[in-house]
Amino acid sequence: MEPSADHRNAAGLHATVLVPSYRRSDSLLHCLEAVLAGSRVPDQIVVVLRDGDDESRTQLAAWLRDNPHAEMIDVATVAEGGQAAATNAGLRIAHGDVICFIDDDTAPTREWLERLLAHYADPAVVGVGGRDIVHHGDAVSFTPAAVVGRITWYGRLIGNHHQPAFEEPRAVAHLKGANMSFRREVVRGFDTNLLGAHFTDTDASLGAGRHGRLVYDPLAAVHHYPAPRTGGFNRRSERVDELRADAHDAAYVMLKHLTGARRAGFLAFALAVGQDRRYGLLRALARLPVEGGLALRRWRAATAGLLEARRTARQTNARREDRDRART
Repeated sequence: MEPSADHRNAAGLHATVLVPSYRRSDSLLHCLEAVLAGSRVPDQIVVVLRDGDDESRTQLAAWLRDNPHAEMIDVATVAEGGQAAATNAGLRIAHGDVICFIDDDTAPTREWLERLLAHYADPAVVGVGGRDIVHHGDAVSFTPAAVVGRITWYGRLIGNHHQPAFEEPRAVAHLKGANMSFRREVVRGFDTNLLGAHFTDTDASLGAGRHGRLVYDPLAAVHHYPAPRTGGFNRRSERVDELRADAHDAAYVMLKHLTGARRAGFLAFALAVGQDRRYGLLRALARLPVEGGLALRRWRAATAGLLEARRTARQTNARREDRDRART
């Protein structure tokens, strides 16, 4: 699945790079400089800024005044919080055939965009992503993993996009939001039923995957310097409302996309075991001697989020079935 040396089909594609940002102007400008230093410059860059983020707007305007690529950069403004709202605001003005999503605290490598686009020479490919090389100070987070971007039959997510134990491209089930791209026609908008940002990429990947193949290319890499979040959910929050929202989003995405026995398997797994901080009953009981009340808080929040997600998924699936019936 290595990109072909003949890029003629991919070369005709217009690429938009979409970068939401909120109160991280230094990171944003570093990201934009890296994008423009690539071997393939995008045809459009869309920066999404929040209402009231005057510092980022001022810094970006000053940077654009002296930039020869200023005409390709469009700025969208969003009033609502959350990644889904910001991304959707950017998508409304994006005109590329391929939309590339990166975080404002990343810096793409020189061949990043060129490698992503090369895979689209295959018309069966609808999405391509790559590695995010995660930096924590002078250290890189890396424990080589042979399995990347998979989902078990019962809905357990396996990521590892930041630490592949291989360099060749391969098919995957889901991509990571810090470094992913899709054909425009398969990503019309992010689902605003998602309360946080952790599973918007999984949802977009599973939706796109209904239409074709997703490819993960470790050499289409970005350097990722995780910056503090100044809005929305923290990365590892233990607040009950954020634990509940995280559990809601994980369950909602699985219930939205899995069917039949896989959906039943996910529910059984989530209620009994769970994943990460979304504790099922058995995991909570096992962790109780070590974590005490924290284990119970995680379990209660995860259970509440799961039950709420079932209601959200039923409503979403019912609306989708209504739309499908209306088209026939």
